[in-house]
Amino acid sequence: MRRLALLLLATLLVAATGLSLPQEGPPPEPPPPSEPPAPPPQSEEPPAPPPTDSQVVGQEQQPPPEETLPVAEPEPPPPSEPRAPQPRKRPKKPLTLEQKHDELVKSLAGIAPKGIYLLIDTGTNRLYLMRNRCVLRAAVCSTGSGRFLPDPPRNREWTFDTPKGEFKIRRKVVNPVWIKPDWAFIEEGEPIPRKQQDRLAPEELGDYAMDLGDGYLIHGTLYERSLGMSVTHGCVRLGAKDLEAVFKSVRIGTPVYIF
Repeated sequence: MRRLALLLLATLLVAATGLSLPQEGPPPEPPPPSEPPAPPPQSEEPPAPPPTDSQVVGQEQQPPPEETLPVAEPEPPPPSEPRAPQPRKRPKKPLTLEQKHDELVKSLAGIAPKGIYLLIDTGTNRLYLMRNRCVLRAAVCSTGSGRFLPDPPRNREWTFDTPKGEFKIRRKVVNPVWIKPDWAFIEEGEPIPRKQQDRLAPEELGDYAMDLGDGYLIHGTLYERSLGMSVTHGCVRLGAKDLEAVFKSVRIGTPVYIF
């Protein structure tokens, strides 16, 4: 009776706990050893947080809105110091005639030749020996006549003008001898000589001559009564005394301005 009660109590306990009573028989074979389960692969992303009360399992969850930081407004530049007003330039008063004259004199003084030089005025037939702006000697001279001389048989022609411009003394000659060119004989109506000795005129040019180039000379004359007139063939003639004074004052390279 007691044994029956114990068996009944054991049956109730098994039914309550889900355990089965051991049965008699051969002991079961132990299960073969199994490989340890591989660890789950680790993902770089952190595990998703557990769903909150507001989330529903099985539905696609929307990502939470990204937090935007407030954009800082640029600071306004510091106020610059106000500029001082520029003074207005007063309009220049027009120059008076005297002021214009003074400015012209200053500008001419800057380009005026220095030292010894010659000025020859063909309009008044005057020669001036100058040092800077001082006149050392003024002389009456003769310059080109401007006459035209043709030579039709030989298809030639000449105009007897004194050239204008800036020149230099290229050569100084004592007791010069003039070699008469063809036009000197054509002008006189004489035949042109073939021999050079028939062209020589040793007294025509006076005691001194200063060569300006291209056949133009400053020289003396046998006809001092014609000084002050435009009667030459392009050269500049001087009287004997003025010629000597000028010849001794200049040197090779001295500027000569003819106007």
